[in-house]
Amino acid sequence: MMIKKWSNDDELFATVQKELFTCVVGDVMDKLNLVHQFLPPQIRPLRQNMIVIGRAMPVLSVDVFEE
Repeated sequence: MMIKKWSNDDELFATVQKELFTCVVGDVMDKLNLVHQFLPPQIRPLRQNMIVIGRAMPVLSVDVFEE
């Protein structure tokens, strides 16, 4: 099955919601050796009929103390 190319974020998110499932994404990422990419299971949608999807921005942070 080929997934239709999207032209904006609304089309992309609609396609992802319809075609992809967590286990499929996880299997592909495992094969690519991306094994630390998922959010913890405690982060969930507010309601059962919702999904969580979006782009992530990696951030490196450190505590800085100044006196």
